[in-house]
Amino acid sequence: MILLQSQSMGTEPIVLIITLILRVVGAIVCSSKAKELNRSTGGWGFFGFMMPIIAMIWIHCMKPNVVWDKNVDNNTN
Repeated sequence: MILLQSQSMGTEPIVLIITLILRVVGAIVCSSKAKELNRSTGGWGFFGFMMPIIAMIWIHCMKPNVVWDKNVDNNTN
């Protein structure tokens, strides 16, 4: 029993480090892509940190948020 616990403890830090790296990369990728698409960088960065794979797929399938300029002078003929 003790032997099995010591063997499993050797792989846990590696898995935690890889998971943390994936989450940080997901947050960075999602926030930079959100900036390109005129979307909320903080929200997408948080979503990318919490669920990196789903968020990266989702943000890359989105279309840009287009901001149209208002016509200030409507009386011009």
